[in-house]
Amino acid sequence: MSILRKQPNVVIIGAGMAGISAARRLVDAGFRNVLILEAADRIGGRIHTVSFGDGNYPVELGANWIHAPNAQNSTFQIAEAIGALQPYRIYNSMSSRFLREDGVEIRREIIKEAFHIFNRVQDKVYRTIINERTKHNRIITLEPLLCEYLEKELQNVKADGSYIQDMQKALKAMMNFRRCYEGDELDRITWEKPEEEYNITEGGEVHIPGGYCQILNHIMKLIPKKSLMLKKEVVEILWNSEITEIKTRDGSTFKADHVIVTSSIGYLKKHHETLFNPKLPQINIDVLTSLELGRVNKIFLEFDQPILAPTYHSVAFTWDDTTIENIQNDWYKRIFGFEQIFTKNNTLLGWIAGDAAEYMETLSNDEIGKICAELLRKFLGNRNIPNPKAVLVSRWCSNPYVLGAYFHQTKRMIPGEQVIFSEPITTPSGGPVILFAGEALSNCCTHGARDSGIQQAERLIDLYMKKNIDGTF
Repeated sequence: MSILRKQPNVVIIGAGMAGISAARRLVDAGFRNVLILEAADRIGGRIHTVSFGDGNYPVELGANWIHAPNAQNSTFQIAEAIGALQPYRIYNSMSSRFLREDGVEIRREIIKEAFHIFNRVQDKVYRTIINERTKHNRIITLEPLLCEYLEKELQNVKADGSYIQDMQKALKAMMNFRRCYEGDELDRITWEKPEEEYNITEGGEVHIPGGYCQILNHIMKLIPKKSLMLKKEVVEILWNSEITEIKTRDGSTFKADHVIVTSSIGYLKKHHETLFNPKLPQINIDVLTSLELGRVNKIFLEFDQPILAPTYHSVAFTWDDTTIENIQNDWYKRIFGFEQIFTKNNTLLGWIAGDAAEYMETLSNDEIGKICAELLRKFLGNRNIPNPKAVLVSRWCSNPYVLGAYFHQTKRMIPGEQVIFSEPITTPSGGPVILFAGEALSNCCTHGARDSGIQQAERLIDLYMKKNIDGTF
């Protein structure tokens, strides 16, 4: 692209996937005055690759895999081009061995039938939730529909009592997995996507063995170092004139023609009243109130020797009862299970979601490790399993710059809210001053965030290309 006749100042708030992708697209298009302000001391946001456990490969505290790795997925394209996918592994949660509380494994034929039932029900819920909403004239969340449809399916299973009981346990475990996948308690979550968007994209879910940091570093490669400033927490955006001012906690002030805000939904929900001056339009505030950043965390356990291999590679916990009467006593019932990280021998990864994921952050790593070791002893039927030698736990809910895991819609839903939120906020003259980007605009915390950042960058590129062609500048 030719050099722009006018070089606008573009400030991007947040150096997560959306922010750095927007910056890269602008730089590639010839924008020279691009600045990223990041509150933390690192790039990545909810992508955080760290060293832990045995072996040379890292682990991911945040984003863990590429959803639907195919030619249409921009993140997968980068990972493939830079050779980041070796050794290659497609993730399949339902390959887990499902264990009861008495240490007995549920027979594989029961798990296979339960898996097919759960998939049918899940597919039906996603495809009919909008119709159910219309029928009942109220917002319907996932959990009541899932429970209703699963109960109907179970009535059609022809088997003895013990078979049904084991199947019910397996289905409860699958509900725990769904909580982790959707990002919160299922009675808090709804969606408004049309039926065709629920088609499962081919490709599964693929791990990046060397870490998502490789994708971040590749995107940053051509962004000038001066264009990134870390430890710059933005505290106020004054946008009521043609030139916007951005103030940071350390007293710095930056001027911008356009601001791309990529902060998490959780951060915006908490700070929007003081962050924007004047306040955001009411429709944007209403959408922020409606959207939610879910709660998901990871638990990494390192031992001196393999705990699951060679008999198991991953195990799912099938609780007799997943009801949580008291979060302090029962939080661990939201752990789906543990898997041996495929690039390591002695390190396990567990997932937990919802209220329990948030409560767990109040506990020490040592407490969490001891409880998880006791769960492994119980479900594996092996009292000789030691406590882990090291424990690492993500704490996304209490991270002050994130305040959650990944977004979902709620029963406060405003129809079309994602489209509403993706529209720029303009000055009286009509110029786009504030643009929002992030996973909330595209239903995915990794490649979706990247794509939304690029889309907002494209808006600015199109604007200035048109001005160049029209001879405005």
